[in-house]
Amino acid sequence: MIAAAPAAAEPTYECTASAEGHMFLVPYDHPRDPGYYYQCRGGAWRLIAVCSQSAGCPPAPDPGGPIVEI
Repeated sequence: MIAAAPAAAEPTYECTASAEGHMFLVPYDHPRDPGYYYQCRGGAWRLIAVCSQSAGCPPAPDPGGPIVEI
């Protein structure tokens, strides 16, 4: 049997003006795919980082700063 990697998940609520700057971590219980970090900016969820087992997740970017996306 071959184990499939988990499919990328997205935040569970809409990115609206009231959610501007919110951070959302989509965690996985998988050693090579520990999670995705999103930020709500400009009406869209932006993938800002992929977390790792060794380094964890990066610090949150400045909500008023430039839009960061990978």
